[in-house]
Amino acid sequence: MTGYTREVDSALRERVQGVWRVFLDESDVIGATETAASLLADDPDFHPAQVLAAQVDFAANDDRAVVDRLLPVSDALPTYTASQILLGRSAERLGDVPLAYAAYRAVATRNPLALKRTGELHPRALEIVSNRLQEALRQNRTEEAEKQLALLQEWAPSETSTLEGARAVAVAQNDRAAELVAVKALSARRPNDQPLLERRAELELAVGDPSAGLQIVQELAARHPDDPRMADRLEAAKFRWRLSQLPRSVQEVAAKFELTKADFAVLLYWLVPDVRNSRPTAGRIATDVLDHPHQEEIVRVVNLGLLDVDPTLHRFFPGSPVRRSVALRSVNEMLTRFGKGIPCLKDAPTGTCERSERCGLVLPEEGCQPGAALSGSDATEIIRRSLKLLGGA
Repeated sequence: MTGYTREVDSALRERVQGVWRVFLDESDVIGATETAASLLADDPDFHPAQVLAAQVDFAANDDRAVVDRLLPVSDALPTYTASQILLGRSAERLGDVPLAYAAYRAVATRNPLALKRTGELHPRALEIVSNRLQEALRQNRTEEAEKQLALLQEWAPSETSTLEGARAVAVAQNDRAAELVAVKALSARRPNDQPLLERRAELELAVGDPSAGLQIVQELAARHPDDPRMADRLEAAKFRWRLSQLPRSVQEVAAKFELTKADFAVLLYWLVPDVRNSRPTAGRIATDVLDHPHQEEIVRVVNLGLLDVDPTLHRFFPGSPVRRSVALRSVNEMLTRFGKGIPCLKDAPTGTCERSERCGLVLPEEGCQPGAALSGSDATEIIRRSLKLLGGA
């Protein structure tokens, strides 16, 4: 009856306690079993009878039966001390440390033994749950990983293993805002971890505070003044910061994980001055963008010949995904149209990928990936590199 908070008739309470004392002192298994069965027949929701029956199972070393019987009781009454301590001990004997820890933890403030076992099991429970989270991610079971992360966040919200787990789940879900929260907390603990700081800067520039991201990159570049990679990162950070000064709708496009044709047209229009300020030489009409919120940007890009309209249907298909091959072809066309004396264009190969690699629009370690979807961050970086060739980045 310890920790049972629901109303119980005094006679019934005495009956349960009396049977328990006899069972404890005299090992009266039959009496305890029959009493528990009788009580549950009268009231299946009388939880102390479930605990009494589970005590019989425990004495018989049937820990699986104890766990199966008491898990529903634990869910219904998480602070029921007698149930949770018995569940915790049986889970320990089964080797299920996280379940044992959860049971003890639920009543740790009510029972000294539960408090002691909670402290002793804490490191191992976190380790096991962290390993389960990583294994779930390796198997692409994101929902299971989320469940394990929820346990870590409940048990130890500020521990490093929890923050690393939160970051891993965020990466798996392509949730850069959630990743930024975890990375900020981790970088505060590891201020000299340069890859972590670089990643935080990228995330701040993409979905957080662009000024904070730029400041991080400036500090890293100052630490490594002779590192060309950091110099390039600084240029990219300044470009992303300038992007943050553009209309909110443009920033939202740049933060997307996957762009449409209309989105890419928006970025070309707003990020490339030559596109925004040039007079179109063609008069192509796309009937499916007449009511589009970005009609002006799309029409300008189409009539500069940077993105195609179906010549038969006269449709632009603004909502269709844009592939890297289309974006690279568009940027190559832009370089040809607006570039003067760009060395990489002289005697350049005709293939989009080969030409893009030669001009540095894609780096060797990235690869061309012509059929891949295009994110906002990838698109802005490709455009930035093209502007550098045009002398404007």
